[in-house]
Amino acid sequence: MRYDFKLPDLAEGMVEGELVAWLVAAGDALKPEQPVAEVMTDKATVVIPSPVAGTVLELPHAAGDIIKVGATLFTLDVEGDMPAQKKAGGHTLDQGDAPEPAAQPEPSKPEAALAPRAPVAAATFEETPRGGKALAAPATRRVARDLGIDIGQVAGSGPGGRVTIEDVQAHQAHQAPRPAAATPRASTSTSTSSPAPTFTPRAATAPAGVDSEERQKIRGLRKAIYETMSRSKATAAHFTYVDEVDCENLFAAREKLAKVADKKGVKLTYLAFIAKASLLALQQFPKANARVDDQTMELVLKRHVHLGVAAATEPGLVVPVIKHADRMTLLELAFHIQQLGERARTNTLKPDELKGSTFTISSLGKLGGLLATPIINHPEVAILGVHQMQKRAVVLDDDTIVARRRMNLSLSFDHRVIDGHEGAAFAQAIKSYLEDPDLMLLETV
Repeated sequence: MRYDFKLPDLAEGMVEGELVAWLVAAGDALKPEQPVAEVMTDKATVVIPSPVAGTVLELPHAAGDIIKVGATLFTLDVEGDMPAQKKAGGHTLDQGDAPEPAAQPEPSKPEAALAPRAPVAAATFEETPRGGKALAAPATRRVARDLGIDIGQVAGSGPGGRVTIEDVQAHQAHQAPRPAAATPRASTSTSTSSPAPTFTPRAATAPAGVDSEERQKIRGLRKAIYETMSRSKATAAHFTYVDEVDCENLFAAREKLAKVADKKGVKLTYLAFIAKASLLALQQFPKANARVDDQTMELVLKRHVHLGVAAATEPGLVVPVIKHADRMTLLELAFHIQQLGERARTNTLKPDELKGSTFTISSLGKLGGLLATPIINHPEVAILGVHQMQKRAVVLDDDTIVARRRMNLSLSFDHRVIDGHEGAAFAQAIKSYLEDPDLMLLETV
């Protein structure tokens, strides 16, 4: 019996996906849950398995094709009655349904080793390349296709041997014929007072066969960023508040607690402290943890905090989400920040880990610079930008000048719902916890 597998809604608000690669061929006999195709959504690349056993009849799309949600992705010949599309847990997945998140487990206190508590639903679709395929992001594969390069022949320099765009470009440069070196012209000068010039500059022309520009389709993750940022700037009335934080006590607290965290296998970063300070401040200013419903003109106040932590990846910026972060300890926050960050860098985040945030933190670490104006992660109403911690000259009350560790925080707010004095007070609350981390002990979960 013929069975048409429809592309399901893999992520919040997904309307289409890009086919990255087929992992099977027509005529192949498939087992249940055998990987069939890699599809890039607006937020991640997922491997879609076959829900049932069968034989591949049709693979109607080519790599790079854009497929609408609900359209046929592949066709199988199966025995017996028409199967329903499946999702995690054995439930049926009707056309257009999104995977359902599992209930959030109660936080548990770390003991000798921190037990990982996954903040997301069980995996619905696998996202790890199979069968010796080259590890590469969809954007990298697209560049390789455009250049006519077999990505399987490119040596990867990224984590785990992942092929980067730079690797593809270097591979092309190694294969491309090199322009002939210019032959210096003989000098005709007879002067004995100074040597004749021997350098003859080459004509500044492009190598043969190389176009002066390259056009790339805005697709996948970059398209999602393109649309989300445009929508945010077009709707939210942004204003940014910036303040400087004295980090001497924060530095000392991390130095002391990091040793304890290391014994439990957790890397305790400054970002974990910043996340905890933000979560405590949100308890005092719940409006900063709201979402705007532009259709009904309502402010939706959230009674939980799903914390988004922006992460830079090769295809673009992604925002993994720590569900119910307000119920976690400092150590648990550090653990989830570490785990989600690693999965973001290896492009193995699950769709449910990229949706539902209520407040977002964006940190560039050592590249944080002095000041930036972060764009709100629509439809949220506030975002925190974290900048580089560095030693600065500080004038004390007695007019002496000392070197102290300082850091700037920049918060952007939606002025339609949060006024300047509210935003400033919220920023001051975060600052107070970071300048005196002991205050966090009074309000821990």
